[in-house]
Amino acid sequence: MKVQWRRGLVLAGIHLAVCAPLVVWEEAHIWDWVRSQENWRPDPAPVVQPEDGETVTFSPCGMWYHMSLPQRIIVMGELPAAAVSGWREPCPPAWSFAGLVGMSWPNRDSRRKEIGSSIGLCGLIALQWMLVGGFPLIHPRRWFEEPGALMTICTCTGILALFAPFLWLFWLILLLWRLIQGGYRGVIFAWRFFRRTGVGSSVAK
Repeated sequence: MKVQWRRGLVLAGIHLAVCAPLVVWEEAHIWDWVRSQENWRPDPAPVVQPEDGETVTFSPCGMWYHMSLPQRIIVMGELPAAAVSGWREPCPPAWSFAGLVGMSWPNRDSRRKEIGSSIGLCGLIALQWMLVGGFPLIHPRRWFEEPGALMTICTCTGILALFAPFLWLFWLILLLWRLIQGGYRGVIFAWRFFRRTGVGSSVAK
């Protein structure tokens, strides 16, 4: 398979040009809201029940949360990178990039951590499309019939990003099929190689 690094660079550049401004806008909007709250605090405020004195704390982990339009476009259009980064999730997994930089609830009061999480997301988006674009799984006659090109169109149009997860699923199935094919061919090649070697050895004897 011929590696198409130029194609990968082009796709990475297109997606960064679309997603980076959305990331900056989203982060600026969130922190403007935070600064507007006079009594805002990062820690969850405990609620004391007067009956028995039991202390209950609130945590957004495991709850549904509202995603803004920019976040929805990024999460759906850049699904693998967004999942690995954990960007803007209330409680990102410990293995995600946001979890590694310490963006777990309730420690979300660090502007530096937010910036680090956003930079990590952009880096993962670039890496993702370098690989997807550099190693196309199929070579159709029309460029827009390739899954990577279709996902790029969906991300750039915004509203069509809703269909991007289905294209990612198709790409993943196609990738697994290619891996299975490669493994099968490798087994057949090894079997033929050892068979010829055994035949040659038996003739020599």
